[in-house]
Amino acid sequence: MGKARKPAVKQSSKKMKSFPKLSTLMKKAQNAKQQQQKQNQPRIPFRPSDRILLIGEGDFSFALSLATHHKCRRRLMATCYDSEEKLLEKYPDAKGHIEQLEAFSSPSTGSKGALKRKRDDNDDSESPEEGDKETQNHLKADSAHTSKSSVSSPKVVFSIDARKLGSSGGGGKLIRSGFPVPSRKRNYSNRANNGSHETEGGGPWDIICFNFPHVGGLSTDVNRQVRSNQELLVGFFKACVPLLSVPASSDDWSDFEDEDEYPDDEEDDSLFNPDEVRYKPRKEPGYVIVTLFEGEPYTLWNIRDLARHAGLRVVTSFSFPWTSYPGYSHARTIGAIEGKDGGRGGWKGEEREARSYVFERKGFEDQNINSGKRKRTAGGSESGSD
Repeated sequence: MGKARKPAVKQSSKKMKSFPKLSTLMKKAQNAKQQQQKQNQPRIPFRPSDRILLIGEGDFSFALSLATHHKCRRRLMATCYDSEEKLLEKYPDAKGHIEQLEAFSSPSTGSKGALKRKRDDNDDSESPEEGDKETQNHLKADSAHTSKSSVSSPKVVFSIDARKLGSSGGGGKLIRSGFPVPSRKRNYSNRANNGSHETEGGGPWDIICFNFPHVGGLSTDVNRQVRSNQELLVGFFKACVPLLSVPASSDDWSDFEDEDEYPDDEEDDSLFNPDEVRYKPRKEPGYVIVTLFEGEPYTLWNIRDLARHAGLRVVTSFSFPWTSYPGYSHARTIGAIEGKDGGRGGWKGEEREARSYVFERKGFEDQNINSGKRKRTAGGSESGSD
């Protein structure tokens, strides 16, 4: 009898040992599946609290989608290369998009006091003679600091050359100043920071985004076109470097007072109330985002090398999620083309594959490693090339 039981004990032992192996394999499969799901999720690199500068906006449909569907409103400045007159001539839909962007400036409360405070703030704003005259003429929305009782609209600015950001022809002081940031509470124990949440050398923008840059049909020669677009990007990258923000010097977000900022992406959108949330300073350095179509001639531009020579490094790249920006349609440099049926004609950019490249200033590599965390996009997924 004893000899008959020994094989049974060994067989049972083998079965028990197989369970941990099976459990480990299942966990690995689940982790791989979750990782694949994360990679397939659309990546939205914008957060409502970011100070965002959009370059080369065309008909402003991207800015409108960003403000409407992703709550990026209070610190959003959208710019275009053309003058207002030429823009409206090239893109008939632009006027409606701009009006909708400006509609976000309506007071959050219907009180007459809120309206009066908004007018008082405007009376204290800088006159064109005191500031950048060219920029003041191009500024479509109110550039004065709005009171906390009103919801500020995105700013719309015309005649901005991407190669001259922050200088004459590129927005001047308006671009160099950006949007005001919250100051530290006066009773904050660390006085060494002197009331600023950015370290020395930081610029005013968390994200500078240029979707589908192109100089237009200057030549039918491919090589000449490539060189012209490379020159555009090099000038743009160099202009961006001093304008990018640097990470906050404090890890305690409660040290900042700004009670009228939008919630972060973890908040339930149904509970969204712009008057009851707080500003959260970034822990990442400022980004430059450039989106290009896949394939030639765009791959010939060698955008990664251009950025590296301008003082930037590649952080990640990802497929541009067209469907994540409802209402956005690619605006061609030559302007809108009318089809035979009276609708939109020509090829549609949103039907093509595109890729967004994310860059940051050189010098933050060690900080990203020491933090122990990889950067996360607003969609909650980890950054990394597809």
